[in-house]
Amino acid sequence: MPEEPWESYHRNVLRSGLSYPVGRSTVEASLRAAGVRLLALDFTLYGDNQPDIVLLQAVRYSDIGSTYFLARGTPDRPRCDLKLYAVPSGVRAEAGAVLTTGGGLLRACAWLAAADQANPTWRDKSHTWTAYLHSGALRVEERAY
Repeated sequence: MPEEPWESYHRNVLRSGLSYPVGRSTVEASLRAAGVRLLALDFTLYGDNQPDIVLLQAVRYSDIGSTYFLARGTPDRPRCDLKLYAVPSGVRAEAGAVLTTGGGLLRACAWLAAADQANPTWRDKSHTWTAYLHSGALRVEERAY
């Protein structure tokens, strides 16, 4: 069995009325297709769901100071995380469709792949790519910090 495309994995236990819009195997297939290796994959309970529902968030952490204390020859570790958020059960099908057939998961994985190959100036800051369910459609927001 091939190694998983993440170093750590966590899945929160769902509360009543919440569902994950897609499963682990769907996320894993998208990550493998894009050639992405993550520091962590988290299935978590809540994003900031007002006014739009947060579906997933990809994060690329800064390179600043990343290798100063590591011994020469230490292999690089991934600098990206992906969080998939639980959604109200009533919008699970709609959220799942936006992530799969609507391309949300594919776009997140493409962003993660590009983030690791970005120029050093871009990588000097941490960046997020967040997908929301907005009136039945995908809305994406990128930020640097």
